[in-house]
Amino acid sequence: MGTFDPVSWETVEATIGPPAPEVTEHVEKMRDEVYGIAPYDAVKTIHDALYADEVNRTVPNLGEPFVTAYLLEKQGIISPNDDDAPENEYRSLVERRPDSERLRELFWERERTLWWIGVMAGIHPSLVTYWFYEDDIPLMERNFSEESLEQIHAYQESDDMQGY
Repeated sequence: MGTFDPVSWETVEATIGPPAPEVTEHVEKMRDEVYGIAPYDAVKTIHDALYADEVNRTVPNLGEPFVTAYLLEKQGIISPNDDDAPENEYRSLVERRPDSERLRELFWERERTLWWIGVMAGIHPSLVTYWFYEDDIPLMERNFSEESLEQIHAYQESDDMQGY
C-alpha cells in the first residue's frame, strides 16, 4: 500500500465511520428548530448544541460550521439572499460545490489536496471531504491519520482473508 492508494467509503464507514456523523445527526434533530431563521443564527444554534451535548467530534472545530451550513442549505433550511442587507451576507456553499467530475479530476488526475480544493472553493477541507463522501469518490491513504490507517489496513486484511 502507498500513500496515493484509494480507500473506498465502504471501508471508511466500516472502520472509522462516515464523515461528520455528529453534525448530520444534529442537523436532522434540530432542523425544525432552526428553520426560517438567519443562516448565522441557524448554524450557531447547531454549533452551540454540539458543544453543549459534548459529542465525539470528528470534524475539526473550524470545519464543523461549513459542514453544518452546507447541510442546512442543501436541505432548504437556510438560504442565501440576493439583497445586500447585512443579515443576508451568507454566500451559497451549494453553489460553490464542484460537480463530481471536477472533484475527481482535481483530486485523482491533477493530484490536488483536499485543502487546495477547499482554497479554490473558499471552504474548509472538511467540507471537501464531505463532498467526496456524497459522490463516493475514494480518498487516498495519505488523507488518514496513522491510527485510522491501522484500522483500515486491519479491516482490509481481514476482508482479504475472507476471500481465501
